Amino acid sequence: MTQFIIPTPIKTIDLTMEDGAVIRVRQHGNIAGPRLILAHGNGFAIDAYFPFWRCLTDRYEIVLYDQRSHGQNPRHDVAHHDVPYFVKDLEAVFQGVQEAFGRKPTGGVFHSISAVTAIWHALDVGWRWDALVLFDPPLVPSPGHPLHETAKNFELMLSKWSKDRPERFRSPEELGDQFKQSKSLSRWVPGAHELMARSILREDPEAGDWFLCCPPAGESQVYLTNSTLDLCPRLGELKGPVIFVTSDPDDPNARAPGLVNRALHEEFGHPYRIVPETTHMAQVEKPAECAAIVTAFLDEVRFGA
Repeated sequence: MTQFIIPTPIKTIDLTMEDGAVIRVRQHGNIAGPRLILAHGNGFAIDAYFPFWRCLTDRYEIVLYDQRSHGQNPRHDVAHHDVPYFVKDLEAVFQGVQEAFGRKPTGGVFHSISAVTAIWHALDVGWRWDALVLFDPPLVPSPGHPLHETAKNFELMLSKWSKDRPERFRSPEELGDQFKQSKSLSRWVPGAHELMARSILREDPEAGDWFLCCPPAGESQVYLTNSTLDLCPRLGELKGPVIFVTSDPDDPNARAPGLVNRALHEEFGHPYRIVPETTHMAQVEKPAECAAIVTAFLDEVRFGA
């Protein structure tokens, strides 16, 4: 059985957000190379994307962080667990990384809700990036758009599901087995289901079990927040260089993000690549292919040159 082992970070720093939330930042990879900052989708953790980001460590300095109350971070106030706070956190992480690790060419590689966060951050806080790679952002088009209801209802469905999901498990193996039994997660590379379970659970020795790092109420709130955002009309304001890397909209299991991102590309014409025969978790379904797309784009825009 494949078992992924996350390497020990070169450096680790804890950053405190304006409301007291703590975000742990880890440095990996080639510190002589240009820097990539990575984050993950709602309810997940960036360690679980190791099959993908390990493909980038030879060429780039890899800086990882989990969204507040996810992954390696301590839980914080659930009332502040939403996309507006994620946007503030991204700015704090970006500035904290520059201060702690030094200034250099910096790109962002963000999946799902962290990609939405990066878009909002770039539009309203400022363009901080030498390049930006957005994996399958679950954007909700404006009312009146043909895919508005499809995208909004998908987020609302996830909000309802996550609010009621089980929070405690006997072991990471129990959750990993559940992931492996899920048809929608069947394309993950071997070992990714167990890695995800280990990455999103924390042990509770007193209770003798494991609990989700991200509280279900917080995960639900993020989906709900995202369902009401109206960022799509402003995509043309992104300064770039930026690329959208998406799930396959022609796949039989295509969901709202893949369909919406194709429609937005047709409308705005930004650089866009589909990862064939993938769903929303393309980075753990075809990690090498996703990494190759990232590297090719960064080379094309002369990132770090």
